[in-house]
Amino acid sequence: MIARALRSLPPLETALVLVAFAVLVVVGTARQRASQPVALDSHSSYDAATTGYRAFYELLTREGVAVERFEQRPAFLADAGVATLVEIRPLPFETAPPQTAADAAALIGWVRGGGRLLYVGGGRTGKATGSDSLNLPAVTGQRRRPVPPTIDASLRDFGVTQIISNSDVRWQQRKAAPFRVLVDDGRGPLVIRYPLGRGEVTALIDQSLLTNAGIARGDRARLAYALALRGDRNGVVAFDEVPHGHLTVEHWWSIVPRPFAIALGLALVAFVIALAGAAVRLGPPIVPRPPDQRSTADFIDGLSALFERGHAAHKVLGDAARSATRTVARGLGLGDETSNEEIATRIDREDLRAAFREMVAIAANPSPGEQALVRGVALAARLRKEYAAHGRPRH
Repeated sequence: MIARALRSLPPLETALVLVAFAVLVVVGTARQRASQPVALDSHSSYDAATTGYRAFYELLTREGVAVERFEQRPAFLADAGVATLVEIRPLPFETAPPQTAADAAALIGWVRGGGRLLYVGGGRTGKATGSDSLNLPAVTGQRRRPVPPTIDASLRDFGVTQIISNSDVRWQQRKAAPFRVLVDDGRGPLVIRYPLGRGEVTALIDQSLLTNAGIARGDRARLAYALALRGDRNGVVAFDEVPHGHLTVEHWWSIVPRPFAIALGLALVAFVIALAGAAVRLGPPIVPRPPDQRSTADFIDGLSALFERGHAAHKVLGDAARSATRTVARGLGLGDETSNEEIATRIDREDLRAAFREMVAIAANPSPGEQALVRGVALAARLRKEYAAHGRPRH
């Protein structure tokens, strides 16, 4: 019955349904695999897995070393007060994003300025490492014929006597810029140190030696402590977490100098106050004054008032009387030193004599009034007109 039922199904439609079902199964399986998290080796000091470096970080903390995690761009290394920077790059390939030119220049500048760099990692066999700016040597394979292992005296002081590595890569010796070999297990240099400017670089090619799973074996913990400490317990040892995805975002207001930020804030407050003052009226409006167009009479009145406040009437009368007296004396043929009484005696006309004596009396008054001022100036003008050489004849 089942075979008969199957033969009764339309073949084309049945084939299409089976193909669609197979496609759905394949797509569903692929999406399920893609949704599963992929465990990557972070090589971070936060990572407590076998390939992490949290044990290295906690080892330094337990030993009383000033240790921290650096999560900024290399440009901030100088301000952070870091003495030793631990840069961990996994081997044989680097999963960290490539450094920018500015980051590489800042890192090399910090090292050349006196910083110490502990570089853990390397590059592929037979090729130069990815950090060319650090002047790291190339990577090569193990020696075919092992030689006796060597441990530098600076490490033996910390109790490091033997380091065994299962890595098949070593640092390649170079003639142009030789380096100091700190650890050689007999198959090639594992740990080297060389100066760079005023600073130095210590490079460990086998990153598995200091992972959580490997740091407890043999003398590796002593090696980690000696490489990070470098004889200076007062310096800060920082683990660079930027290559492992930990980066603190810096905003422009946190980067600029503090005095500049304060000045900018004050300027902004002043601008807001000025804007509010321009938009909101805080007092009555200012009414413009009407145009002041005065006539000549007003000017004369003002000048007269000024003279009156300064008591200039006495001086004006004195000047007018002296000028008229000098003119009359010269008109009579007398000198300027002639007294007023003698001048009055020599005047032959009675009206002019009386005018002269009245003028002298008015000028002698220390506080003449307006009428006296007008009368005295008029008498002086009359006498000057009568006795001036350019005046009209008196007869």
